[in-house]
Amino acid sequence: MWRFIRLLLAFLLAFFLTMIIGGLLLVGTFSSALVLSGARGEESKPLPKEGWLRIPLSGELREYEQDPTPSFSAAELFLGGPEKRVPTLEELRLAIAEAGQNEKVKGIILQCGDLSARPAQAQQIARWIVDFKQKYKKPVYAYGDYFTEITYFVASCADTIIMYPQSGASVEWNGLVAEGIFFRRFMEKWGIKPRLFRTGRYKSAAESYTEEKYSEDNRQQLTSLLEDVWVGWIDSIAKRRKIAADSLRIWPEQYVFLSAEMALSRGLVDVLLPWQEWTRRFIPEGKKEPSFISVGQLAKSPKKKGEHQIALVYAEGGIGPSGEIQADELVPVLQDLLREDDIKAVVLRVNSPGGDVLDSDKIAKALRTLRSQKPVVVSMGGVAASGGYYISAFANKIVAEPTTITGSIGVIAVLLDVHELLEKHIELRTDRVKVGGRYADFMSPFREAAPEEVARLQSEIDRIYEEFLAIVREGRRYPSRDAVHTIAQGRVWSGVDAKELGLVDTLGGIEVALNLAAREASLTDYRVVTYPEPKSFFEKWFRDIQAFSTRWGFPLWKKTLPEMIQVYWADEVQIR
Repeated sequence: MWRFIRLLLAFLLAFFLTMIIGGLLLVGTFSSALVLSGARGEESKPLPKEGWLRIPLSGELREYEQDPTPSFSAAELFLGGPEKRVPTLEELRLAIAEAGQNEKVKGIILQCGDLSARPAQAQQIARWIVDFKQKYKKPVYAYGDYFTEITYFVASCADTIIMYPQSGASVEWNGLVAEGIFFRRFMEKWGIKPRLFRTGRYKSAAESYTEEKYSEDNRQQLTSLLEDVWVGWIDSIAKRRKIAADSLRIWPEQYVFLSAEMALSRGLVDVLLPWQEWTRRFIPEGKKEPSFISVGQLAKSPKKKGEHQIALVYAEGGIGPSGEIQADELVPVLQDLLREDDIKAVVLRVNSPGGDVLDSDKIAKALRTLRSQKPVVVSMGGVAASGGYYISAFANKIVAEPTTITGSIGVIAVLLDVHELLEKHIELRTDRVKVGGRYADFMSPFREAAPEEVARLQSEIDRIYEEFLAIVREGRRYPSRDAVHTIAQGRVWSGVDAKELGLVDTLGGIEVALNLAAREASLTDYRVVTYPEPKSFFEKWFRDIQAFSTRWGFPLWKKTLPEMIQVYWADEVQIR
């Protein structure tokens, strides 16, 4: 009887899982196919005789997509479908450059909204807009119903800023915040005991488990980061818009939002008009609507200008087997670039808060081998901290934006003890049979760790930290281990501070890194080729399924030692 019940339950479970997964995949396939076909149709449209490049700046900014189809998300499915994708940073780089050279493009219109991006990424976009204006002498307009601080920073580069005139339209100008959630009291209530292992007083990635608020050391480094961003934004906007910097500093104490009328009177915007009314000025003679050109129509790799090439390799996201940056994928790319004769230099674009220590080390060593044969320059994006800095250290040169979050040279691990939760709160018991050694169940979450186990794990953390210091010392040519340790200890720095400390060579963006790479390789005539190679829809889909299975197919505490030991900065702390 019991066997029959088990078979029945197994059948029902398999049936429902098959129906759910099959339905999700079917919807995901159709929606992705529609988006892909729509995107390809938009890109293949011929350019008008004259038109304006329209850049939507609303949504989550990614630096590079190996496949143009969106990642599947159950939340997007059940909450109304995927949002329109904001162009990637790489697409913007290509489109803005082509818009300057193409005579059919009269100028750029920035359509601003709530852009989710890091400050350093906004600095990169703003620099491209300013260079476009100065080099090609074409106008740039910015339109918005609503501006956040980050979108207004980009919009301030435009010649003219236009805003919707009615209720609800506003400029958010109330300062910056880094906000986190802390679970210590919740865990104590339910008998979950997190045990933290780390090196460095500033290594804060696990504070959400062990503390009730930010530690003073973490508060200090976050405050320093926020102040660097805020001061930089105020100075830049004051210069571009000819507004007194003191006014920009005072307004957050007086307002949360500035209405359209207030924004106009204070010089933040130039014109108040609805979008449809304002865009009538761009309607060509004999047409019924403006001739706008999408980013996709222009974001194509430039034509071959020479035999020599510089590879621009994007590394974005968390590092590890279930992350977006995987050693099994990135290391072969670096090895191929080493063998490719046409590739004369490599720019590695890093936008990562870190992750798995094992994958980070494999990537770093592959980069060191590549550097021995060809110049390698790292361009740091919004964040290149912890594992993100680990994989960057062996580059010939490192370039960062003034507000790039960098450093966090340290190691961390968290061990969750749930035996009290199981036994006291939900009346479960555990038992074990061990063969081969007294530590066969090492790191088990179902019992309290013995003092000697704690000591051994902390010793491993300390050993990896010393390796991290050695890598930074070798790669950045510091005179001693202590010289690195003094600025390490898990602390994050802004790009400006990182340059003063020797962690970064030059301030700037992708174009600065490309110029440095060309100089290192003695190139004057070259073209840029982008890596990794695009993936097919099914390759991307299969990887998403693998990541889903890794994350949810097993207990969250079931991790190997390399997966548990992280070179990671607290990515959940978002500056906004």
